Amino acid sequence: MSASGAEHRSTGRLFIVVLCGGADRPVAELGGLTPFEAAATPRLDALARRGSSAALEVIAPDVPPESDSGAMALLGYDPVTHYTGRGPLEGLGMDFWRPEGHSVAFRVNFASWDPGTRRLDRRTSRDLDEDDQTTLVEEIVGQVSLGGDVAFRLTGFGRHRGILALTSETVPLSGKVTNTDPGFVSRGPFGVPVNAPSATPETCAPFDDDPVAARTAELVNRFVAASAEVMQRSEVNARRRALGRRPANLLLVRDAGDTLPNLAGFTERTGRSLSMYGQVPAERGLARLIGARFTRSSPARGQSEPDYYREVLPELLADPADTVFVHLKGPDEPGHDGRPLEKVRAIEDIDAHFVGPLTEALGEADTLVVTCDHATPCELGIHSPDRVPAVAVGPRVAADAVSEFGEKAALGGSLGARRASDLLSVLLSGPDGGRG
Repeated sequence: MSASGAEHRSTGRLFIVVLCGGADRPVAELGGLTPFEAAATPRLDALARRGSSAALEVIAPDVPPESDSGAMALLGYDPVTHYTGRGPLEGLGMDFWRPEGHSVAFRVNFASWDPGTRRLDRRTSRDLDEDDQTTLVEEIVGQVSLGGDVAFRLTGFGRHRGILALTSETVPLSGKVTNTDPGFVSRGPFGVPVNAPSATPETCAPFDDDPVAARTAELVNRFVAASAEVMQRSEVNARRRALGRRPANLLLVRDAGDTLPNLAGFTERTGRSLSMYGQVPAERGLARLIGARFTRSSPARGQSEPDYYREVLPELLADPADTVFVHLKGPDEPGHDGRPLEKVRAIEDIDAHFVGPLTEALGEADTLVVTCDHATPCELGIHSPDRVPAVAVGPRVAADAVSEFGEKAALGGSLGARRASDLLSVLLSGPDGGRG
């Protein structure tokens, strides 16, 4: 271990716990409370009483974060300055990015489209079995060709999600193309969710008259059409129709990008080593860019969230890194699905089975931060740019007057960070902190 690393080890480690989509707005079903406020969270509330809180703006008041841009911000890299789109991070995280030549990558949804009724289910009701999704990917890869020097790579994960990359040694490719997913519009490099999206898939088009963007859009449209034909005749969808389920017969693409972010190494910036635990390929891509160790960490098929927390905690505590970042997905999907009671239960599971045991295991010199990468309000069903609560506890953090963990309570905190990208420098700016 370097002298700098030994110094940081002697002054304790920093744990950053990210509750995916945990922040919310008041929900009528919860009596006008947010899920954080309605949940029984004695361990998070105890942290609030011991430490200092803040309400963090993750990116900007009009830009809803996603998990990758939220993680980037919480690790001290301002997405307004550095972000180049979700697609490139996803592509890099899946090893789909071509280090030489040309690449453009996209986030993908496995969707269901009925042109007769003009019904579009952008997420295939979240009931696409992982094995069936794998079969569809294999069929597309085996039967679709874009011809010439342009190749594609495709993967699926998380039931309805996927990643697509187009690569070429000689043909230039552009990320300046529109989404076919009507649920998102592009605002610079950021994909912004639409509150009431169109029920019709979009056609990919160039943003301007650039011939490279026009060629890329034409390739995307060809791929979408060809892959739809493969999925339409797949035995997977024959079985789904027989069971009364909607077929997964269309890929929606969004968040194109052709350039990776230029980011300084985490250790170079802070003098600390970093280990990241998450389940989003874009987080692996981010980890590669900043020199962090990445561990894919999520519940196994059929494993309960509490059992997963009990399994992963010893691994986090034994990790040799000075800074440990962990992304817990639990609260996000209930927010997307408009299920506030399930979101409350997800938060209570984290409080009881993760935050409590982690807090008890920390040493006196360690610092713990609990926050969110973005808000997913139940009554919206999409990400929002709302501020997210954060609490920090450690030897260099002075207690403030906040006594509970939640959106409103955090507004009265005095942690000193207004934006998520400021958080790390605030935590490491004490007399024994890092050089960030």
